[in-house]
Amino acid sequence: MEYFQMIMALIGVLALVFVLFWIMKKFNARVSVYDSKNMKILERINLGPDKMMLLVSVCGKCMVLGVTSSHTEKICDLEQTEEELTAAVDEIPSFKESFKTVLDNMKRKK
Repeated sequence: MEYFQMIMALIGVLALVFVLFWIMKKFNARVSVYDSKNMKILERINLGPDKMMLLVSVCGKCMVLGVTSSHTEKICDLEQTEEELTAAVDEIPSFKESFKTVLDNMKRKK
């Protein structure tokens, strides 16, 4: 009976560890070691495993970055500053809409 309780406790702890791991992976929680005043990730969209696009503010200027596990590339600079984006909260388009606008502008330039 004592071994049964010990095994059940072990199974319970392992289940708890797996559930916590799944939650962290699901919500893509990342712990920031440094708190920066000049650099902020405003929005993030996952495109696949180890691939994402970021809307980043650096010293008030906004830009779109493409990030993979081995490479980071600046896609474009946005005309709006961080203050302009946060000033009109109701008028802020979603990241998807902003990205679509950027792609449309890039297509017109070609």
